[in-house]
Amino acid sequence: MMTLEFASLSDRGRIRLNNEDACGHLVPSTPAELAERGAVFVVADGMGGHRGGEIASHIAVRTILAFYSADGEQDRSHALAFAFREANKTILEESVADSALFGMGTTCTALALHNGHAYFAHVGDSRGYMLRGSTIKQITNDHSIVGEMVRSGIISDEDARHHPKRNVITRSLGAQEDTAADIPTEPLELRAGDVFLLCSDGLTTYLSDADISTILAEKPPEEACRKMVAMANEAGGRDNITVQVVAVRSV
Repeated sequence: MMTLEFASLSDRGRIRLNNEDACGHLVPSTPAELAERGAVFVVADGMGGHRGGEIASHIAVRTILAFYSADGEQDRSHALAFAFREANKTILEESVADSALFGMGTTCTALALHNGHAYFAHVGDSRGYMLRGSTIKQITNDHSIVGEMVRSGIISDEDARHHPKRNVITRSLGAQEDTAADIPTEPLELRAGDVFLLCSDGLTTYLSDADISTILAEKPPEEACRKMVAMANEAGGRDNITVQVVAVRSV
């Protein structure tokens, strides 16, 4: 039976006056319900001005958690796709209804764990990682100009962290009516000891994959969250920083 240890932390950083990131989770409290319904975790990084970005990210998290949980189908990929569509629709509607919010949007990364498998959905340049043993893998692709340059081999991962256009994203919730999330066609089979990280780019601007891997391998979720946020702030903290760590203790 699956058991999880998880923690999250969201920090406005050292420069920003407010926090436009948001995160949330739904994890059933009993083992039986967890086995039946699974668990879902979400991180979002808003954009569109101080008020708009904060509202967009919170709408995304709230809507995805609600609609994912309400979807009674066993296909969790379908449930995530449905939840992301509803979040995109809701953000667009709020943006049109209030001129002060026009153009707001958000990145979003979600992880669902159910029946021994991990499911992902992703839009933007927030990220998902999986640590298995000593190997860390980014399980999302950045929807950004710089991300496309990395995948094309034009620049390196290290160059991307400091590129002047690193914050120019090419896909977000709320940007257009038909925004679709990246969702793998097949879920990952879980193993005891797997550790997942969802984070906003306020973390990955400052920490390398090697930094993240070391922390996830050495620290339990709550300590790992505190350590990563502290390191990002010490390195500059020019953006909001949000992290969510999920460790699979048994499957």
